[in-house]
Amino acid sequence: MHGCLDGRVVALIPLACLFLAFVLVSAFRTIRAAYRRLSGTEYAPLLQYAALRGIIFLVPVIAFVYTAGASVMGPAPFGNHAKGLIPDPFLYLSPHNPGQALLVEKASQKAYLYRSTDLAHPFRTYPCSTGERSGPKSAQNDKRTPEGIYYVTNSFKERELASIYGARAFPIDYPNPLDRELGRTGYGIWIHSTNKPLKPRDTNGCVVLRNEDILELSRYIHEGQTPIIITQKINLVEEEMLQREGAELKELVMEWLKSWREGQVERYMSFYGKDFMAQGKDWHQWRAHTKRLSEKYDRIDIRIDGLQILRENGVVLARFTQTSRADGFFSDGVKRLYLMKKSPEWKIAYEFFTK
Repeated sequence: MHGCLDGRVVALIPLACLFLAFVLVSAFRTIRAAYRRLSGTEYAPLLQYAALRGIIFLVPVIAFVYTAGASVMGPAPFGNHAKGLIPDPFLYLSPHNPGQALLVEKASQKAYLYRSTDLAHPFRTYPCSTGERSGPKSAQNDKRTPEGIYYVTNSFKERELASIYGARAFPIDYPNPLDRELGRTGYGIWIHSTNKPLKPRDTNGCVVLRNEDILELSRYIHEGQTPIIITQKINLVEEEMLQREGAELKELVMEWLKSWREGQVERYMSFYGKDFMAQGKDWHQWRAHTKRLSEKYDRIDIRIDGLQILRENGVVLARFTQTSRADGFFSDGVKRLYLMKKSPEWKIAYEFFTK
């Protein structure tokens, strides 16, 4: 892994210290035996005293080595030692298309790359740098890095970039539809590299990596497909609980889709919170809009693909491609449903469709 010592190495430090103690004690015993063979037992008490003093001296040395080693090398990556725990953003990811996700943690200044087939262990870890100021981005020039779920919108190679951006750059879709709905402003947030030494919390809001790391990362980033989750602090949860939540939310999306296909307006609207907003319409206006469509088309054939269900800071995003067909009607694009937990149920709070 890059920039982060494997947790198994850190775990070997105390074993190495115990082995060192064993070697030293064995050496004392060997010396004592040699002296006893050479000159009787007159040296035995003295050597036993020396061995005892050596062990007493060795104990604080072991403690110091262990503490210093852990301090210098840092804690093991959470993905390697938190057995049975998974970052809570990963509610549901298809093993295909794209098969990876990038999780950026601002608190540790680390970027973790995951495969959807193994969400308990990052298979790459990179040091990174985020905005100079703490907190989520909300305004232009606030020097903060946004927090949320984003996707790459373009990519640039070194020959296309100013030197400040290093070897590669990937613009992301900040402000995304939810950011705009919530009044967040600004633009030009990229994941890029640098030709200078990497310093923590040293950007105007971008996520910056080393050149060699972003070149490797570029093999796994797919425009409009790979989720980029940026959060202040990663929350780990038990795998079983996360799978249960993910299954519950996936079923909710499927039932929402079924009610829409079958024109069950009241059932369909039951999935929306009363404070729902979309296309400038509140819950009542959205219901009326849906009812008009249901009456106009006997049946709408709606298909979804590439479902991803992700969470950041308590907000869940269900994102998928959506194709709708009816007599004289066709649309194709990306649907985003943002859900919030309205005790005790999840409800759709915002909905966005991009062709």
